[in-house]
Amino acid sequence: MTKGDRRPWAWALATVLAVAAYHLSLFGVFFLVPLQWIRHRRGERSFLTASALVAAGIVAVAAGLKALVHSSWSVVDTAALGLPLVLIAGWVAIVVMERLEWRFLYRILAVTAVTGLVLFPLIANLLRQEAFIQVVEKAFDEVWKQVFHTPGLDVPGLMGKLDKAEFFELLKQAFLGSFLLVFFLFWSFTHRVSRVFDPERESTTLKDFFVPAQGAWVLLGLWGLILVQGLLLRAGIKWEMGFAQYVVLNAAWVALVVHSLAGWGILHSLMDRWRWPRFAQGAVRALLVFLLMVPGTGQVVVLAGLPILAVLELWVNFRNRTQGVGL
Repeated sequence: MTKGDRRPWAWALATVLAVAAYHLSLFGVFFLVPLQWIRHRRGERSFLTASALVAAGIVAVAAGLKALVHSSWSVVDTAALGLPLVLIAGWVAIVVMERLEWRFLYRILAVTAVTGLVLFPLIANLLRQEAFIQVVEKAFDEVWKQVFHTPGLDVPGLMGKLDKAEFFELLKQAFLGSFLLVFFLFWSFTHRVSRVFDPERESTTLKDFFVPAQGAWVLLGLWGLILVQGLLLRAGIKWEMGFAQYVVLNAAWVALVVHSLAGWGILHSLMDRWRWPRFAQGAVRALLVFLLMVPGTGQVVVLAGLPILAVLELWVNFRNRTQGVGL
């Protein structure tokens, strides 16, 4: 069967696999993978058809499960469905924007920015509605009770020491300050997986990934703003930015991750240039991943060191680049 073949079995199979993967929490993160296969093997038209069907299928299955257990549909359920629908819509936009011949970094940043422009006002409006807050708090209470009474999850005395209201507020702040990063990472992961199915994929790797000079100034500006705010707070001066604080935090985290990837690419390039043995390069990569996964000083070193390396490339040509290349 050729790429232009329009027989329906391929996108029908991709739809079923994607919907099933999403509703199986263990494999939920892979629910866009079947769409990557259909995109590269059957073309954009089949990909768009399958994407629409997957979105409809996820909603239909969620509604069916609710009806099966005789549970009423709530605003929380609607909000939860927003995650896969935004992920699908965003990836469709990233694929369609290939026609503009933009590099992937620009496409994913554009889609992430548009997602923020749409979701930030929506979330801000929801947070002003007492009914929505009550529904979310009720759902959190149910999860809290389950965790509190689940054997093995209650580290001796830990749950009893946690203040539920403070923990809820902490989770809310963490979500609002980083939810765009989740979308960005998911789309980046999807792009990486999609390359496996592309028979004409280019040889570009992370070693070639770079960030334009303007990106470095964005990174420095955003984190400089956060630093100034923190210093003022320590001095007893509270600088209130309102909901704009979450916009700044989301943009800052995305910028940090982008530059961390560029820094990682520089490190790989340097190890290749210095002809480090493969086992030594593997050990360095494993160490970086370990430090990144373990909270503490090591995590700070990685999340600060790699971006600094990327920023330094404004003045030091680490990779001997003579022209713009990259993902």
